[in-house]
Amino acid sequence: MHSTETGAQATARQTRTERAEQTARRGLRRGATGSLLALGLAGVLAGCAGQTASQPVATSGKPDGIYQASGNEPSWNMTLAQNMLTLETPDGPRMAGPVLHAHAEGGNRTYEAKAMQVEITAKACSDSMSGQSYADTVRIVTQGRTLTGCGGASLAPTSLNGTRWVVTALDGHRLADGSKPPSDTDRTTDEPGLKAGAPDMAPTLDINDSGKISGSDGCNRYVGGLEFGKDGRVKASAQGGISTMMACPGRQDTIARQFSALTRAVTHWRTDGNALVLETGDKKTMRLRQVF
Repeated sequence: MHSTETGAQATARQTRTERAEQTARRGLRRGATGSLLALGLAGVLAGCAGQTASQPVATSGKPDGIYQASGNEPSWNMTLAQNMLTLETPDGPRMAGPVLHAHAEGGNRTYEAKAMQVEITAKACSDSMSGQSYADTVRIVTQGRTLTGCGGASLAPTSLNGTRWVVTALDGHRLADGSKPPSDTDRTTDEPGLKAGAPDMAPTLDINDSGKISGSDGCNRYVGGLEFGKDGRVKASAQGGISTMMACPGRQDTIARQFSALTRAVTHWRTDGNALVLETGDKKTMRLRQVF
């Protein structure tokens, strides 16, 4: 016996069928949209990845973002700033161009411009002329030749042995003669034939390979008095050797006495940028620049 479907039942069945079909169609549309969104997102990420790969890696920790390097024999200076590489040498034209490609691997960074490739390795480097140590070793390949040198932040020395200095300030009072640019005539009485100059003649400090000192106090030659150790240590030592006892005019005598008094009271040393700072127990200071 078959049941007879009423008109109302048929209408309800048709409505359910239409709703099911609509739901299925919406599901298909959502699936297609999701696939398109996924493909679009993947494309955007791929584009970003490609853009990142073409950007220069970090140059330095300095706020101004300027990285500098230099070398000798032949002398050269390189600057990396605002995605531009600049190289200057005394025997050629100044070269400058945008960074076209850059990448980092381990402790190495490489920058490529149209006419040069710069390789920066995070390995301490000592300037062959000044003896100053820097954070990075730098190698530049350009126009068929290779230049090597140092770059990045300057490093504080752990030892002063084998260095030579000229005083630029005594207890906060600047000495004009000590602030002159370095030259071949930087005075040290360990070099005979160099005569005293202006009344503001700056004292000198030569530290030998064992940490003992000699030099000029601005008037006379001295030998001994201090011994420099590693990591800021200083200890008193006996004076000796050949010293001089010339009489000097007012200003030179004043400088010599002040230098000698501070030297006898020095308790430790530190660096401030490229300057050497000697400090006494009562916080008086003597500032010096290195003789190149």
